[in-house]
Amino acid sequence: MIINIRLQVVKPPKNADPSFQQKLEYVRQIEQTKHVSAMLFIIFFLAVGLLLNTYSNFKVQDQLYIVNEQNNILKDDINLMKKEQKKLINKIPVKAYPEAGVGLQDYSWDELFTDESREKQYALESDLSSKLSPYFGLPTTLIVLDIPTQTLNIALAGDLTSEDNRKQIIENVKAFAKEAEGVSNLTQITFQLNVRDGDKQKQDYSCTFSRENGESQFSIIQEED
Repeated sequence: MIINIRLQVVKPPKNADPSFQQKLEYVRQIEQTKHVSAMLFIIFFLAVGLLLNTYSNFKVQDQLYIVNEQNNILKDDINLMKKEQKKLINKIPVKAYPEAGVGLQDYSWDELFTDESREKQYALESDLSSKLSPYFGLPTTLIVLDIPTQTLNIALAGDLTSEDNRKQIIENVKAFAKEAEGVSNLTQITFQLNVRDGDKQKQDYSCTFSRENGESQFSIIQEED
């Protein structure tokens, strides 16, 4: 290319032989042909590179599409398995509350209400939630103790269960309240059953047990069924 440019600049002398002019034109044509060939060669390789790059991009997009489709199928399979698992769990009967109770009186209630230690309170709430979970039949059992009002709050949350299990849960709640009569520090128990119906959470049952003092029996003062 540089040689071709230099040849274009070269001008023959005024008194130059005509044959020199012809030779110069001939050389110019040869160099110009080489220049065009080189440009075509470069353009060819650029075009091939562009085609290969485009083909590679299409292949990557196809692979991404296949991976996304496989992921969607896998998600659908997982969701289906979860639904089937929930149906299976809901068919498992809820255990009846044990006649001997779950050991409510084994906890240091007097110490807990005297010290008002948040750490001890959290430990009791967590341990009691684990003990009661098999008798309430739902995956989430939340227990919160309100020391100033001497109230134990119980909330259950999970998928809509069978009617037989629902009845058993309510019976177990009443049995729990009966055992709690032995804990003189408690004067009120609230219970709430929340179930998931589709994508929504709704209250399915609630009740409140109360008594005048730590020596009397609990009675239901509020119930929504």
